[in-house]
Amino acid sequence: MTALFALLAAVIGSLIGSFGNVVIWRVPRGESIAFPGSHCPSCGHRLGPLELVPVLSWLALRGRCRHCGARISPRYPLVEALMAALFAVVALRWPPVTHGLAFLPLWVVLAMLVMAALIDVDHYILPDALTLPATALGVLGAFLTAGAPDLPRPVAAVAGALAGAGVLVLINRVGALVLRRFADTDERLHPVSLDQVNVAALVGALAGVWWGVAAGGVSVLLNLVTRRTLRLPEPLAYGLWAVALILSTTSFTVPTVTAVAGSVLAAGAWSLIGAAYWWLHDLVRPAAAAEARAEEEARATPEPVAMGFGDVKLAAAIGAILGWEKLLVAVLFAVFLGAAFGVVGRLAGGSRVIPFGPYLLVGGVAALFVGDAVLAWYLGMLGVG
Repeated sequence: MTALFALLAAVIGSLIGSFGNVVIWRVPRGESIAFPGSHCPSCGHRLGPLELVPVLSWLALRGRCRHCGARISPRYPLVEALMAALFAVVALRWPPVTHGLAFLPLWVVLAMLVMAALIDVDHYILPDALTLPATALGVLGAFLTAGAPDLPRPVAAVAGALAGAGVLVLINRVGALVLRRFADTDERLHPVSLDQVNVAALVGALAGVWWGVAAGGVSVLLNLVTRRTLRLPEPLAYGLWAVALILSTTSFTVPTVTAVAGSVLAAGAWSLIGAAYWWLHDLVRPAAAAEARAEEEARATPEPVAMGFGDVKLAAAIGAILGWEKLLVAVLFAVFLGAAFGVVGRLAGGSRVIPFGPYLLVGGVAALFVGDAVLAWYLGMLGVG
């Protein structure tokens, strides 16, 4: 029964992969994913059912359009095969006979993240329309996966999402600060901006996660009441943040574990709140959003990028399906892979700009299946557990 379901999962995965190819091509270009129907990008020929069979159609057509003979990228069947394999492996690990619907949220979230990561390869962007819903679905899906082996319960899923966002947003902010040579950022969004992340990180390090989240909320309220963007300069905010973490090693403030966790989780919470606010704002008021973005880009000095903000949201989605412990394994895998391929790419004369999303996704998938074994091995090395 499990093998039969895995075969069905592979078929479903290949179909989702076929749809994923449409998403990967159209979303970055601002095109509808529903209309028009699938067609050859070279001649516009509308594809019939026999031309849309995952993998097999590409093989039968020898990688060319039947109408105009234009070459069809081999990435199309590769994406379909990848999604088929991913769905099948998840089905084998968490079969419905023993684990109910635990496989379903994993299918949905992983499919969305594969699409996002491949868009990152092509365009160096991770669309909010994929990463933010994937994060929410990962958290909600924990109610279906609760009790399944190696998968987080709802509270752990929330902690994983906040930790994923928090770790990467702090790398984003501190890295950008270093690249600016400790000059302040020109970002002045209202009423929600990266300043809430900075304030939450600082107060979270001083007093714990809930105080950090509350401090970010107070910052937004002050912006709304004064109708201005009141903010703490980033060099000052992160200077005080470093002092707070140092003080946590003494008896003057909260313990170090509380300070680090409070800082990361509070910063992660406000990075996701801010991302969701601006994503919904852009959906509801696209014209106003485009005008505000143009004004901001014209006024502000381009922000140096140490870690893209899309990676922050991708890490949140991965953390939601892993929990915070295995998230750390995923990030370590991703950093190792990114560094290794980055060095090879530079030696081969490639670009200095490396999309981190694909490595983060590969690290997340690896941690999903072997993260517990890696953690057990590491704790055993330390003599813990």
